[in-house]
Amino acid sequence: MGRQFRNLAMASVLVVTFGAGAGVDRYVWDGGSNADASSSVTDHPEFETFQATWDLIHDHFVDTTAIDDPALIYAATEGMVEALGDTQHSTFLDPATAEMYQRYMRGELIGIGVELDYSSGRPVITSTIDGSPAEDAGIRANDTILEINGQSTEGVSETEIGRKLRGDVGTKVKITLQRQGDSQPYTVEVTRAKIEIKPVTFGTLPNRIQWIRVNQFSVGATDGVKEALKVAAENGSRGYVLDLRGNPGGLAAEAIGVTSQFLPEGKTVYMVQDRDGTKRPVLTLGTGLGLELPMVVLVDAGSASSSEIVASSLRDNGRAEMIGVKTFGTGTILTPFPLDDGSIAVIGTNFWLTPKGELAWHKGIEPDLEVGLAADGEVQSPSDDPRLSKAELEETTDDQLKLAHQEVLAAVRSQS
Repeated sequence: MGRQFRNLAMASVLVVTFGAGAGVDRYVWDGGSNADASSSVTDHPEFETFQATWDLIHDHFVDTTAIDDPALIYAATEGMVEALGDTQHSTFLDPATAEMYQRYMRGELIGIGVELDYSSGRPVITSTIDGSPAEDAGIRANDTILEINGQSTEGVSETEIGRKLRGDVGTKVKITLQRQGDSQPYTVEVTRAKIEIKPVTFGTLPNRIQWIRVNQFSVGATDGVKEALKVAAENGSRGYVLDLRGNPGGLAAEAIGVTSQFLPEGKTVYMVQDRDGTKRPVLTLGTGLGLELPMVVLVDAGSASSSEIVASSLRDNGRAEMIGVKTFGTGTILTPFPLDDGSIAVIGTNFWLTPKGELAWHKGIEPDLEVGLAADGEVQSPSDDPRLSKAELEETTDDQLKLAHQEVLAAVRSQS
C-alpha cells in the first residue's frame, strides 16, 4: 500500500515506505482521481499570511540568489500535507522526487540503497537494500545519519535529505553515521549506483526449512514467492520462514498475492475503513502453493505497510507466529493524485486494519514472540548465504532468525 507511486499506471492499492535514500515511505495506495476542493485556499484569511511572508522574502531576504520560487511553493505544499499529522504516510512529491518514486516502483533505483525513518528527528537507517552500495559500505539498520557531505542532518526535511543522498551513477557522497551502542561516529564514502531491486530472495536453513525473504512488495513479489515455494516442494522442505524484516511495503495487489500463497481462498487479508467508518474485507484469491507446511513470519521496526498487512493476516488467521520486534506502524491507504506539473500529492484516503480489527496506525503491531538483535547483531539474508548449515546458523548474530528456525522446527516435529 504505500507502494509506490512509482508506476502510477498500475491501479489498485499499494502500501509502501518512501525513504529518501532508497526511495520509499510507508503507506497504502488505492488508485488516483481528481476531487473538487472544498474551498479555495485564497478564501481563507490565513492565506494573507502566506502572501505577506512571500512578499517579505522577496523584498528583504539578503541573499537574493537563494530565492527559488518553485522551491518555496513546493516546500509550502509539502508542509501543508505534513500538517495533516499522517507522519511518513501522506506526503507531497515534487516533480523530481515523483519521477524517482516512479522509477523505484519499476525496480529502477539510482542511489545508495537505504530505507529511512525520521521519527527521531534525524534520519535513521531502517534497512539497506541487498547488494546496494550502502550495504557494501557496512551501513547497518539502526545507524543514525549525522552528516551528509559535512552538513548536519538535524532539522533537515525528508525531501532535502533525499536530494542530498540521491545523485548520478558513479558520483560519491560522504556520510557520517552513529551506530547504536558505539561512542564514536564513523564516516563512509559511498558511490551511487543503479541498484537492481529483487523483491524476493530465498534459501534454505538446517532441517530443510525454506527461508523466503520478501524485500519489498513491488511488481513480481508474488511470482518470486511462488518460485520459492516450488523450489521448496522440489527439495522436500518441511516448513517456511517468511522474512519481512526491513520491508517498507509496496503494492497491495502483491501483498494480497503473497498472502494468498499461504492461506485458502476467501480469508481476510485486511480490512478497509473509509472516512464514514464503513469497513469491508479484502480477501485472498485462488489456491496457494504454501498452504500446508508450518511457518513463522519475521518482522522488525522496518517492516511497514504491506509487510504489516501480510504478517498480521497470517497471524490473525492462525497460519503463522509473528517473531521479532514491533513493526513500523502504518495504517492509511494512500491515493496518489498526479498533478499537472509532474508532482504527486499522496493522501491517506482510508485506514487499513488487521483481520481482527487492529489499527496499526502510529502504533505498530506487536509480535507473538519478541526478540531483538544485540548491539553487534546483523540481519542475515539469503543473498548473503542461500544455504546456511547448522554450524553457520549457530554462529550468526541474527538471533531473530535463530528463534524463527527453532519455532518452525518445533512445529514440524510436533506434527510428526
